[in-house]
Amino acid sequence: MKEYLVKQAAICTLLAVSLLAGCGAREQNVQVKEPVQPDSARTASPSPGAAASDNVLAKLQLKIAQAKEAREVTAFLDENMPKADKATADQMFIELQKFYDTHLPGLNAGFTEMMGQPGTADKMREIGYPADFNKIVNDDTLKQWLKNQAAAKLQLSDKEGSYFWKVDYDALNKSYAPYVSDDLKAYLAIQSLENKTPFRSDASLKISRDELGERILAAEKALTAYPKGLKAEEIMALYSEYLHEYIHGYRYEAIEEPGMKLIPLVKRSYEKLVKNNPDTKTAGIVKEYLTVINANRDVIYSPGKKGESIIGDPKPGIDAFWKGLDARIAAAFPDVKTAK
Repeated sequence: MKEYLVKQAAICTLLAVSLLAGCGAREQNVQVKEPVQPDSARTASPSPGAAASDNVLAKLQLKIAQAKEAREVTAFLDENMPKADKATADQMFIELQKFYDTHLPGLNAGFTEMMGQPGTADKMREIGYPADFNKIVNDDTLKQWLKNQAAAKLQLSDKEGSYFWKVDYDALNKSYAPYVSDDLKAYLAIQSLENKTPFRSDASLKISRDELGERILAAEKALTAYPKGLKAEEIMALYSEYLHEYIHGYRYEAIEEPGMKLIPLVKRSYEKLVKNNPDTKTAGIVKEYLTVINANRDVIYSPGKKGESIIGDPKPGIDAFWKGLDARIAAAFPDVKTAK
């Protein structure tokens, strides 16, 4: 009996050891799984670059809302655009243009009122052309105010003796072209040239027809490279304005009397553009126009009515080409977005 009890005790001990060993093994194999996160919780956080871009644009919007003078906005761009990526720099430039659009009407209205104050017009006549605000004497307030507008990259201009402020694209080009995309670089270069030397003033061409042809080709190059660019619509409008002037912006000096023929100098400009730039869209349009001119033996107009006008209506083929010019431009640049 005693031997039997000893055997039973030994069996129980072995079972206990086995159970403990099994429990230990199971505990070692236990793996804790992380709870599955819902999709919303797993959404990626914005990259540091995107966050920085959003931050600087938000600060720019705040600056625009709070600025008392335009130069505060341009000072912000001067400081922050060199540190921004090109996409952010582009957006900063676009926001600046929007600011100018809303700022300039009020600025010019206030300036017109200022010019009506006694003595101000006389002082403004002292600045000369190009404007030198330092020539103003005995009115430091007016002098500093004018300098502040120039610091905002605005340019003082005049029309029929009346002063007004406009965007100084030459200043914008010098300050911001190094930081924006190639798309906006091309736009700034085009606007800067037009800003320095407007192609037309007082309804007459102020540059040579050859120079105007070069501007047309520069605009075409930008439209071809960036048909959906940020400023494609504006460049397209300028291209159209340039080409209309180039094709039929004739004054008396472009027409020989009494035959009403196009002078050889203008025709040679057309021929040179076609010869030197045969693969351009502009050359294609001008070449078609030369065909019409040749068919009319260079005669552009019918004689005017005696006692009323020297120049009459354009010849039928010439007139039809002029009226169809917009359609030709649109067909040449089908990918460019334009306002409806």
